[in-house]
Amino acid sequence: MKRPHHGDISRFNEWASTYDHPLGQFFFDRIHRPVVEALLANGGDPSCVVDVGCGTGRLLEKIQPRLPGAELIGVDPAEGMLAVARRRFQGRARVRFKLGTADRLPLDDAIAEVVTTTLSFHHWGEQEAALREVVRVLRPGGRLILADILGIGIVGRILRGAERGHGSGYRDTAEMTRLLRGAGFSSWRSRRLFGPLVPVFLVEASRRAAH
Repeated sequence: MKRPHHGDISRFNEWASTYDHPLGQFFFDRIHRPVVEALLANGGDPSCVVDVGCGTGRLLEKIQPRLPGAELIGVDPAEGMLAVARRRFQGRARVRFKLGTADRLPLDDAIAEVVTTTLSFHHWGEQEAALREVVRVLRPGGRLILADILGIGIVGRILRGAERGHGSGYRDTAEMTRLLRGAGFSSWRSRRLFGPLVPVFLVEASRRAAH
């Protein structure tokens, strides 16, 4: 499932200065909200959260007030996006950003209890390798919370058929199951975040616990 992503990175670098336009962020806010809710569900109080494809840091900005004692790490391949994110968090402790792709996360093993990613997965050039990297940086029993466009339903199948343009890794249910199991996740579940014509899903997966 190797897919070129250099064009995507260039587009996001160009987009960085206007990425936080209010109209676009209204849509992102509606996705970030259930991600934060899932992160905090069942008394969740992680000490470290990694956001892969963090962009300008908007999701981490929503997480920080809810987890003021946690270390928050954002990773993104677009230097322009990270420049905006660093300005957003200037002077705030326990938040750091790193340049890197999802398939080569610049992080130590077993560093986080939770990895989040929103509307980034379909841009990952090496999805299999990237999910293995997510498992590597998660502690045993840690969770992946992924919100993204999947190739499910009429619109999702149309996007899968296009396989070009703004991202191309739109996976259906069978492919997601194979990818997650192959990477080392023991279980996963998904739910649709919008109506049937908007194929954005929230996926929650758990890394296998240590024996």
